[in-house]
Amino acid sequence: MIPVISLDCPSYDEKLLKRTLEELFSALGGIETLIKPTEKVLIKPNLLRPSPPEKGVTTHPLLVKALTEILKDIGARVIIGDSPSLGPFQLVAKRTGMSEVAKSEGVEIINLDQSVTVHTPSGFSFKKIELDPRVLEVNHVINLPKLKTHSMTLLTLGVKNLFGCVPGMKKTSWHLKAGIDREAFSTLLLEIALTVKPSLTILDAVWGMEGNGPSAGDLRFIGKLIASKDPLALDRAVVEGLGLSPEDLLTLKVAQKRSLLPEIKVLGDSLNLRGFKLPKGAIPLPSPFKFLRRFFMPKPKLAPQKCEGCGECAQVCPPRAIKLKDKRPIFDLEKCICCYCCQEICIRGAIKL
Repeated sequence: MIPVISLDCPSYDEKLLKRTLEELFSALGGIETLIKPTEKVLIKPNLLRPSPPEKGVTTHPLLVKALTEILKDIGARVIIGDSPSLGPFQLVAKRTGMSEVAKSEGVEIINLDQSVTVHTPSGFSFKKIELDPRVLEVNHVINLPKLKTHSMTLLTLGVKNLFGCVPGMKKTSWHLKAGIDREAFSTLLLEIALTVKPSLTILDAVWGMEGNGPSAGDLRFIGKLIASKDPLALDRAVVEGLGLSPEDLLTLKVAQKRSLLPEIKVLGDSLNLRGFKLPKGAIPLPSPFKFLRRFFMPKPKLAPQKCEGCGECAQVCPPRAIKLKDKRPIFDLEKCICCYCCQEICIRGAIKL
C-alpha cells in the first residue's frame, strides 16, 4: 500500500507551513531518504495565470518558500518552474508571489517553455510527448498542485498539475489531439505523470477552490497539506475523501484500466472532504452513452454582465472557436471541443457552462 499523509495546517503562517512540511517528510521516512545533498530539485507549483495568492488560483508562494528553505537546509539545489496557460511569465511570477520567493531564497525561477520530444514509458496511446527538457534533467521533481475543481477533468490534483511540464502553446496542440474525448486527454495526463515521475507530490489544501474552478470557482477553507510519493495515490485519497469513486476522476479510471491504480493507506489527520461543490458537467457519461457526448456535454456561454472584454478566452482557445465582436466573445459551438480552456482562464467568471 502507498502511504498518503494528511496533516492539518490551518493557515499559511510561514513557521506553521515549515513545521507541517517537516512532519510530512518525517512520516514519509525522512527527507534524507528522498533527496541527497547537492541534488538538483525542480519545484513545480500550479501557476495557471497572473493571479495574487489570496485568489486561490495558484499554489501559495509561502508554501513554496517553506519547502525551498527545507531543501536548501540539506544542501539541495532548488529551481522553481512552471509553464502558465496565460500571461507573460515574468508577470505571472510577480503576481503569484513566486518572484519574491525566488529572490529572497536566492534560487532560479524558470519558464518551462523549451521543448523536447520524448518517448513515454508506457506508450498507451501517445507514444511520444513534448516536455521541457529541464524537467527531465533534474534529480527530483517535487509536484505542488493546488486543490481545485476543474470543469473538464473534475479536479486538478497531482497528475493534472504535471501538464504544466508541457511547454507553452504545445498544450494547445495536445488539447486538439485529444479533442472532445476526455478519456484520451486523461490518458495523456497519466502518460506525462509516468514520464516525469515526481519524487514527491504535496497538495496545497490550506485554501482550495470548489464549484466552477480552476480560476473562477469559490474559495473553500480546507486547512490541510496532503503528500505522497505517488501522485496517483494522492489523487485517489482526495477523491475518496470527497466521497467519490476513483472512476469519477478519469486519470484514476485510466490508471485502473491499466492496472496502475495503487492501493493506499491514509495516515495522519482525517481526510474527510465531503460537501465539496463539484463543477457542472465534469462527471463523465457512462460508456454506453459516449456517442451522445457532443450533445449532452455542457457548452460555454457568456455571462455578459461579468465580461470585461479582455479577450483572454479567445487567446487560449485551442480550436480557435472563439471570435471577438465588440470585445465580446462569440462561440462557434461546431468547432468547440469542450476543453473549457476559456472557462478555466476567465477569472471574472464571465464564461458559464
